[in-house]
Amino acid sequence: MVRLMLDASEAVRRKSCDDAILRAAADEFAEKGFAGARVDDIAQRANVNKATLYYRIGDKEALYNAVLDRVLGCIADDVCSAVSVTDNCEEKIRQFVTVIARNTKEMGCTAPIMLREVAGGGRHLPDHALVHMTRLLGVLDDALADGVKQGLFRPVNSFFVHMMVIGSIMLYAVNEPIRLRILARHAENKAPGQSVSMAQAAEQVSELVLAALQITHSR
Repeated sequence: MVRLMLDASEAVRRKSCDDAILRAAADEFAEKGFAGARVDDIAQRANVNKATLYYRIGDKEALYNAVLDRVLGCIADDVCSAVSVTDNCEEKIRQFVTVIARNTKEMGCTAPIMLREVAGGGRHLPDHALVHMTRLLGVLDDALADGVKQGLFRPVNSFFVHMMVIGSIMLYAVNEPIRLRILARHAENKAPGQSVSMAQAAEQVSELVLAALQITHSR
């Protein structure tokens, strides 16, 4: 019994160490990109020595792969779970957008890392990350196909809709400093737009996407 308790305690300690390393790595990659990130700085952020970091996770590429696997896997799992509980194709779209927006906000590293990958042509994107991205696209494709079958949605390329959602949410997430500077310049006058929460942004993106998809029946 004592041995089991010690083993369990050690497993918790190791998981806590791994989590700290991956959180530190995610912050480092988000701030500096893959090329600019340094293993020394990640170890310092995680408050571990470099030998422990290499032993627990691996080199910089292994760290990057682990971060993307965790982040994208979490988003894909949450989206699949949220969408599966409804048969309403419009609600599926809303859940798709809402969950992506919530995860983007909660995991602040996601948007800067992924936008850098897009800008760089996915140069450092591992294959398992593509698996998670394909899961997301598959969920959206199924929701759109259901809408078309029900006569509610016009036929569209699901990849374009995916880009509309991901692009809008992630760009909104990372451009907050610029957005606030623009609003500050118009503090005394009516600003050309307003800053809203990520949840409100998700609602607006959902409505815009659905408005583009829905078939208008003339009377």
